Amino acid sequence: VTKESPLDLAKKAQELGIAGINYTDILRDGMETGVNLEGLKSFLKELDIPVYVAGGISSIEDIKRLLHLQKKGLAGIIVGRALYTGKINLKEAIKLIEG
Repeated sequence: VTKESPLDLAKKAQELGIAGINYTDILRDGMETGVNLEGLKSFLKELDIPVYVAGGISSIEDIKRLLHLQKKGLAGIIVGRALYTGKINLKEAIKLIEG
């Protein structure tokens, strides 16, 4: 447990030379409630390392919204529960990402 914000910890990790970071909103992880875009955008704005996102991704629409953030440093999207429940079709997601 720490009093530091996740973003402050990420900045420290970046200063120490970490190659990339996984942004996961633990309040949304596995809940299929959508991505915390504002929190993710803060990470992308403040960090110069690749950022991967997980937690809350529940639809192809979520993936479409996230793809627009590639130019801002989003390096990857991690989908879990939505694949198991069938809310996201893997072939459709791959096709979307590959363009």
